Amino acid sequence: MNLRVLVCLLFLGLIPLKTFAQQHLDLEKKLLIKTSPLALLDPETFVIQGGIEYFIGPKFSIQSELGINGGVFGIPAGRSKNEDFKLWRSKNELKFHTKNYYWGLELFFVDKDFIRTDDYFFDSNSTTWYNKAHIDFQVLGTGLKFGKQKYISQNLLLDSFLGIGIRSRYRKITMLEISPDQEQEDEYFLSSDRYRINGRDYVPHFTMGIKVGILTMGR
Repeated sequence: MNLRVLVCLLFLGLIPLKTFAQQHLDLEKKLLIKTSPLALLDPETFVIQGGIEYFIGPKFSIQSELGINGGVFGIPAGRSKNEDFKLWRSKNELKFHTKNYYWGLELFFVDKDFIRTDDYFFDSNSTTWYNKAHIDFQVLGTGLKFGKQKYISQNLLLDSFLGIGIRSRYRKITMLEISPDQEQEDEYFLSSDRYRINGRDYVPHFTMGIKVGILTMGR
């Protein structure tokens, strides 16, 4: 996405309209059940993600989430070059709520285990093409989030946010079937590069999204 378009979308999503203010949430000592509808649109696999948020006081809350895909239960869940795709991820966050918005400190972990086909990886100064390889991929990261929550009905809240941080990525590539053709033309896809080197690296982390909160007790 064009950077200018992305910045505009982020700005529009956080315009401080009066109806978006969260000073009247009145959620102290209450529990929210959270769902992440955008997780269903993950480009690699169908992910179901949800969690809880508990307000330990008028200004602080803690939030925990878990996301999994069907591959964890043996359901075919791969797309494109990925087969037998298993994914689970967790997020834990401490939030500080101001009059209109909130700040959050987030810690997250992602684990992926799958078979990748018809691709390559870098090893020292050489490139090896394979027909099939096993990918073990983990991400550990942290970030600072900025967002707001508002009631959209009597017991439903909309949580919109954006954030920035850093993530550590580790992957282990185990080749299962080498390709007889080692002179193939590279098909460049930015999202595929994360699976083309062994070992660990560190990259910036950017996030934006929405969550729906269900109030477990009436207002």
